[in-house]
Amino acid sequence: MKIKLQSNKIIPIILAAGRGSRMGTLTKNKPKSFVKIDKDKRLIDKVIENFKNLGFNKIVIITGYKSNQFNEFKKNKKIKNNKWKTTNIFGSLICADKILSKYQCIISYADILYQKEAVEILTKSKKRGIVILSFKYWKRYWKERFNDPLSDLETFKTNRKNQLVEIGNRTNSYKNINGQYMGVFKIDPHSWHKIKQHLFKDVKDLNKIDITALFQLINKKKFCNIYVENYAKKWFEIDNVKDYKILKKSIEN
Repeated sequence: MKIKLQSNKIIPIILAAGRGSRMGTLTKNKPKSFVKIDKDKRLIDKVIENFKNLGFNKIVIITGYKSNQFNEFKKNKKIKNNKWKTTNIFGSLICADKILSKYQCIISYADILYQKEAVEILTKSKKRGIVILSFKYWKRYWKERFNDPLSDLETFKTNRKNQLVEIGNRTNSYKNINGQYMGVFKIDPHSWHKIKQHLFKDVKDLNKIDITALFQLINKKKFCNIYVENYAKKWFEIDNVKDYKILKKSIEN
């Protein structure tokens, strides 16, 4: 069944349902994306600002843990993942099925920090299907985060057409890493339909996988292309307290 793009409009979807248990007391009484990056802004504020500064006014937030605290974002549509305790990040994305089925969407994790140029790159990309962002300075950043970066890094390989051909496997060589997935990507309704068609019935516990695992499955079954665009501005992911300290130190300097 061929799906036509029903609208040229792009809808941002922010995935903010997770607990952030590795953040310790920082997320005891608030969502992970509510941790402050400076005295005035939180992670979620910066993500929303990136979209608003480029003219995106209709923004969807997928909530879960402490979902009532997102009520302050009165102009944004909120969708609660009622199963956030037992699902992974793809389970949250599935909650936006009706939107993904109709519009092009830019998906962003809520526990990352980046500049509006990331959104610009995806907005301007002419590639159809799934387009993911890769952080140019991944190696330098991972050396700051880990004594042994390869203990955490996974494969990320692209071909001459800038298509993703491998992601998410363990490796002991930097030769197998051409970039780093950032947690920001664009997807069109045709690709979302393909995901539903090829994966929803065949993969057990699909809502318990992460997005990297989703990309692995897409590459394995080869039912749509995943393109890669490079991003060279600031980017941080906040997995734990150490990551948060690195972010704060960078901002203060």
